[in-house]
Amino acid sequence: MQIYQLPLGALQTNCYIIEGENHRAVVIDPASVTELEMFLNTHGLTLGTIIITHGHFDHFAGAAELSRKSGAKIFASAPDEVMYASAAKSWADFMPVEFQPIKPDKLFSDGEEFTAEGLKFRVMSAPGHTAGSCLLFLQNDGEEVIFCGDVVFLMGIGRTDGYSGNTREMLDSLERIARLPGDYKIYPGHGGSTTLSYELENNPYLGRYR
Repeated sequence: MQIYQLPLGALQTNCYIIEGENHRAVVIDPASVTELEMFLNTHGLTLGTIIITHGHFDHFAGAAELSRKSGAKIFASAPDEVMYASAAKSWADFMPVEFQPIKPDKLFSDGEEFTAEGLKFRVMSAPGHTAGSCLLFLQNDGEEVIFCGDVVFLMGIGRTDGYSGNTREMLDSLERIARLPGDYKIYPGHGGSTTLSYELENNPYLGRYR
């Protein structure tokens, strides 16, 4: 299974494209439309499902238009539902494009498992950056990878000063992540990919819980 990383929008938010069944793609956190459509066309993929990791506009700025044009369903984290309809709560001012709210077709919560285009995801709540921030675990050829939105970055973590952000909850989430068994490839919302083992060794916010 191929996982493509495509930085999009003014904040270079990582959009992830994963080919599912019948060349239908799962797209995680689309920040814009045109570049993503070109990418899908170039790779012979059809947009099937859009997944939103949390309620900041740089992670869903392209979702409404993409869904209207393709018919793709939108899956999103339930605790951030109010943010998907609010420019102020979703930090839309950081994006130089018109705010477009979304109304998700499916809201997912902690511990839930769901399938999109034949790909099996598992949800782990990780509040702190926002109330609905989470980890999305995906089975990839016998191994699990993690899409973590803005919870953990390469050598960093997400900020906690926005709507529904909470530093204490972030610290609790980081401790749970540090205690995960085994190693994982981690795909964050900004910057390069990393692994849990690397972050435990080099990220001071996670390393404190080793």
